Amino acid sequence: MKKILALTLTGMMLLGGSGAAVAFASAEPDGGAHTQTTAPEAEQAKLYLVPGTYAADGEVKENTVSAGAQKLSAEQCDAIFTDNAYLCTLSEGEDLPVPVSERVDKNGAKYTFNGWWSIVDATVTYFDKVPSVTETTYLYADWRADLSQRKDPVVPDESTAAQPNHYMSVKRAATGEEEILTLRISGTDVTTADKLGYDRAVQLYNGWFELSPGDEITVYSAGLGGAEEVQVAPLAVTGQKIDLENDGDGSNITANYLTASLTGVPKLTYRKSQKKRPFRIYIKFHSDGAKMAVYMEPMDRT
Repeated sequence: MKKILALTLTGMMLLGGSGAAVAFASAEPDGGAHTQTTAPEAEQAKLYLVPGTYAADGEVKENTVSAGAQKLSAEQCDAIFTDNAYLCTLSEGEDLPVPVSERVDKNGAKYTFNGWWSIVDATVTYFDKVPSVTETTYLYADWRADLSQRKDPVVPDESTAAQPNHYMSVKRAATGEEEILTLRISGTDVTTADKLGYDRAVQLYNGWFELSPGDEITVYSAGLGGAEEVQVAPLAVTGQKIDLENDGDGSNITANYLTASLTGVPKLTYRKSQKKRPFRIYIKFHSDGAKMAVYMEPMDRT
C-alpha cells in the first residue's frame, strides 16, 4: 500500500477524465421536504471496486472487472450512489484484480491501469491487496494515458498545498482547530440543481463525520456560478440563501441540528443543545450557486 499527498487528484474525479470516473446516481428531490431516503445501512462492511466510465462515440462506456468481484445491478448502484460498481469477493490480503478498459486517447494509445485508490483524510491511498475494512469502502481505478506512475508520498510545502474541489471546513468549538473534510459528488434527480461543471445536476455528500456542540461548518465548492475556482458557498449574490431541508415524513429535520448564517462568511453551526454524534450531509446548489440546500442525517436516527 502506498500513499501520495495529492489533493489535486480530486480534479480527476470527472466523468471521462484521466483518473477514476466520478460516481453519479439518483439522490433526493428538491424542495422543503427531503423525500428521498439516503443509502441504506449496510449489514456489514463491504468493499466496492469502481472501475469507472468514459465517453466514446457519443455513448457512455463502462470499464470492467473480470474476476474477484461481482458487478452490481443498476438498482444496486443507485442504492449506493455509485455508477458501474462491483462488490469485491476476495479475502483480506489477496491481490486486487486488474480492471479492463477499451478507452484510447486521441492518438489511439490505450489507457493503462495505474492502481486502485481511495481518499482517506484528504490523502490519496493506493491499494495493491484487499484491505481490512471496518466500514463500507470504495476503491477507484486510476487510468493513465501516459507513462506517469504513482510514487511514494512527497509532502509539499504547506503554503502551496492544494485544497479539494469540494470540501467542508469544520471549526471545532472545543479547540478552535480547523478540519478539512472532502465532499464527494453524486448525481441527483433534482433537475433544477446546479451542474458545477459536470454534465448533469449534482449534489455533494460526505460519509459519516462527527460533530460536537458549537462546531461550525463552512462549505467550499468549485463550479459555483460557472467559475472553475473553489469559492465559499453559497455565493454572495442576489438571492443568497441557505435552505435546511426536512425528510419527507418529517422524522428528520435538519434545522433541529444546524443553524445557518449569511453574516460575513456563510456558515452552519451545530446547535449547542445537541449531543456529540456522527452525521452525514447532503448539499445541493441552485441559482448559479446563490442558494445552498442542506440535509443532514444522524447515524443514530430511529
